[in-house]
Amino acid sequence: MVVGAELMTRRSTAEVAAILGGCSYHKEEGNLGLTFPGIFAKYAKAYFEQFGDHSTTLARIAAKNHANGVRNPYAQMKKDLGFDFCNTVSAKNPIVADPLRVTDCSLISDGAAALLIVNSDMAADFPRAVEFKARSHVNDYLPMSRRSNLTDFEGPLRAWAQAYTQAGCSVADLSFAEVHDCFTIAELLSYEAMGLATAGKGASVVEDGTVFPGGKLPVNASGGLKAKGHPIGATGVSMHVIGAMQLCGEAGTFQLPAPETGAIFNMGGSAVANYVSILRRIR
Repeated sequence: MVVGAELMTRRSTAEVAAILGGCSYHKEEGNLGLTFPGIFAKYAKAYFEQFGDHSTTLARIAAKNHANGVRNPYAQMKKDLGFDFCNTVSAKNPIVADPLRVTDCSLISDGAAALLIVNSDMAADFPRAVEFKARSHVNDYLPMSRRSNLTDFEGPLRAWAQAYTQAGCSVADLSFAEVHDCFTIAELLSYEAMGLATAGKGASVVEDGTVFPGGKLPVNASGGLKAKGHPIGATGVSMHVIGAMQLCGEAGTFQLPAPETGAIFNMGGSAVANYVSILRRIR
């Protein structure tokens, strides 16, 4: 049994930010006063400088995931905020770390999840079973100063490539994906890392509906970390639980139509530890 659990809401927002900031390379980022909103703001600024201002795209991603969360009974936040709210800086949606607004940031969450992992020869002992077609883990450098270009999102890119090779499939074979949208810029970069869009063109799969429920490849139909919640120690396990529920047809009100293969992308820190799982139901 694999169990993930976390209690975060007993601490103030400032305390949570400081604690999580300890997961960065503190000799550099911490000494600059950066917590993770500031770190991912650097990703967003780098992306905007290279490919143009995509604040509107980030707002569309946030609005999508909040709308998805309404359908997920397990989501922490079940409120459709709408694009206009997410796209407007206001007293209720201020800038946290320029250019990221509150709606570009995941929640402070409590939560827990559990799953069973067994040998493949035991699968027949259970009424349903989901297999790992692939599992990949790629580490990038901890200091962000060692990254030549933040928009390359190199650790996630390599993890996705290894997983596809191991599974003998491509992004075209996926029915859905749950990705680590700790900040909306992370989801945008994930579209490109997973091969759903080319570099700088991630906005295209938001604009054409690809990543929405009913689209060619729904991303974060659960609401993602943005709405489902991001209890740090439970996040990776919960993403796999959500994936298994989808493949077994047990996702209820946020069930996708007949998914066959799903992918999970989870990461730690500033895309330092990167994990991709490709899942398929076998029973």
